[in-house]
Amino acid sequence: MNASRRAHALLGSRATGYAAFVVLLLAVPAVFTRVPFYTMSVAVLMCLQATAALGLVPLVGRAGQISLGQASFFAIGGYTSAILTGRWHVNALLALTAGVALAMAVAYVVGLFIFRAQGQYLALATLSFGLVVSSLANQLPLTGASNGLSGIPSLAPFGVELDTDLSVYYLVAGVLLVSVLSVDALLRSPAGDALTALGDSPVATEAAGVSAAALRRGALALAAGLAAIAGGLYAHWSSFVDSGQAGLLNSVQLLVIASVGGLRTPWGAPLGALVIITFSEASKDLIPKVFPSATGNFDIIVYGIALIAVLLFLPRGVGGVSAVRTERSVRKRQDPPAPATTARTQERETQ
Repeated sequence: MNASRRAHALLGSRATGYAAFVVLLLAVPAVFTRVPFYTMSVAVLMCLQATAALGLVPLVGRAGQISLGQASFFAIGGYTSAILTGRWHVNALLALTAGVALAMAVAYVVGLFIFRAQGQYLALATLSFGLVVSSLANQLPLTGASNGLSGIPSLAPFGVELDTDLSVYYLVAGVLLVSVLSVDALLRSPAGDALTALGDSPVATEAAGVSAAALRRGALALAAGLAAIAGGLYAHWSSFVDSGQAGLLNSVQLLVIASVGGLRTPWGAPLGALVIITFSEASKDLIPKVFPSATGNFDIIVYGIALIAVLLFLPRGVGGVSAVRTERSVRKRQDPPAPATTARTQERETQ
């Protein structure tokens, strides 16, 4: 009975969490147009990077596979959609779908080889893959070489052109919500349990008759698909894509976002994007005022400080801590406190 009540309480808690998330997404335009250093373009960027980083939750957080090449799939999605719509005038929705399919196919094929390595060697393998994608995009005429591709048409679903940051925000916020729901459903399914088991003990997973290799490839393909849809949307929003989007810095940024938010919960990516991009934008606004002679890119400093702080004080991430507290509060409400036992009551029970 207690287990059933606890399950209902957790379900209610998840429903409350999603309701609060929807309200927060709807409130963003009102807040971001009134708070300094926040703009609707920042809100769009938060949603896109949260969607791309979300794929690292099943892959890194649950399956335990380190990836430093997530930005390469972001770039594949962006380039595919840009080429199909800008040069061959393919419908944008079909182009986005093609970008996701291509990224997932590439991830599956790459997974046939790179998962033969583990640990630091796997990190180097994914890093090398990202460098290969970035180098090819910087040289091939199809991708515009070092100039990139510009003039990418904006999205126009159902004939309505999304030509403002506000209209694009509602689209990418909806994509983020659906992505979080999908990843949450996956993690709570038997496949999610298998991914968690794989991260805890690959040997035990294989002994249970589950193919660890297939799980790893599937997790990588899912991560690639989420990064690709974010990359395609980014290309249509910014109307530009270049090889820098596949660079190491972008991959590190996505990994830091997921780590700060929490690598084992689907809420980690949105929370991490909010924290990291907020600090990044604040640093761009405040550091030049405090240090007028300071120049350069402050994002790297923010990423480093945020990651060190999380590793030291919040190893489960912001979302991981909140999830643990929610589960504990539900357990306390559902489980009646144990009766106090004193020496006198024990004496009465023995008599």
